Amino acid sequence: MSDNVSKINKRIIFAAIALCIMAGLLAVGTFNDKSISDSLYSVNFFSRAVGVIGPMPLFFVIIPMAGALAQRSLQKSGAAKIIGAAISVALIAALSYLAAKAFTSSDCLDSVFPSIRGKMWLIIPIALAVFMPLGFLGYKLAGKTADEKLARRIVMLLLAIVAAYAFQEVLKGMMHRPRYRTAIQGYEGVGFIPWYEKFKGYSKELAENLGLHKDEFASFPSGHSMMSMACFISFPALSWLFKSLQGKEMQLAVCGAVYSVTVMFSRIMAGAHYLSDVSASGVIMLTVSIIYMILLKRTYKEEK
Repeated sequence: MSDNVSKINKRIIFAAIALCIMAGLLAVGTFNDKSISDSLYSVNFFSRAVGVIGPMPLFFVIIPMAGALAQRSLQKSGAAKIIGAAISVALIAALSYLAAKAFTSSDCLDSVFPSIRGKMWLIIPIALAVFMPLGFLGYKLAGKTADEKLARRIVMLLLAIVAAYAFQEVLKGMMHRPRYRTAIQGYEGVGFIPWYEKFKGYSKELAENLGLHKDEFASFPSGHSMMSMACFISFPALSWLFKSLQGKEMQLAVCGAVYSVTVMFSRIMAGAHYLSDVSASGVIMLTVSIIYMILLKRTYKEEK
């Protein structure tokens, strides 16, 4: 068994243990969500600061990965070179825009500086000045590695994250669970409901009449928690581009897990999510992560 395969096996075991813990927390939250939020709710510097940082570490990894894809695409010939490079550049631009939009969203920078959510005059400059240069960084770093399967591994990573995020968005759109901070405001017809019950009273008109953004009815599952838990698989991927990080994939995975737990706790404190919301995101992302790592392991076995 190769060293890389052995290391991935250890990360799979770690993820399986973490998955069991998250499943246990989901069970606890199912019966104790409200009481736990009643005890932990406290909008303070910690919850605000972690909320602002939230999904940003994930974007600081996957945008350079998109840049690395552009570098590998330019090594091809003919139409594949042009198409691959065009798709990679479009991916960098799209991810940079999404990162800037997420950074200025209601639970990130907008929570500190209200009314900047969705402002294109701010989103576009941030995307261009902060995030798109990360794509160029990934392009330069990819040119320094001879990994023949780099592009394949990056595509696998991105697909895993997209799959988990898409599933989460479908659930959000189905359940419309009111956030804790909204449920305690005493709005007529809006109160606490368990995660497994769809909020049938939601409508765009309801949100507008209450003067609330539709995101206030998107508690289950937690997007912040999902994207932070994705760091469990994205942080180790940095070793593909940074030689100094090779052999430290397990440590990077643990850092990703610790960071995600910190984000999850802060989301409960901020009243943005319940324990079941954040733990459900953990269950989804860890399940996808295990499948991803099993497939990733095959790419190293093929090198033998």
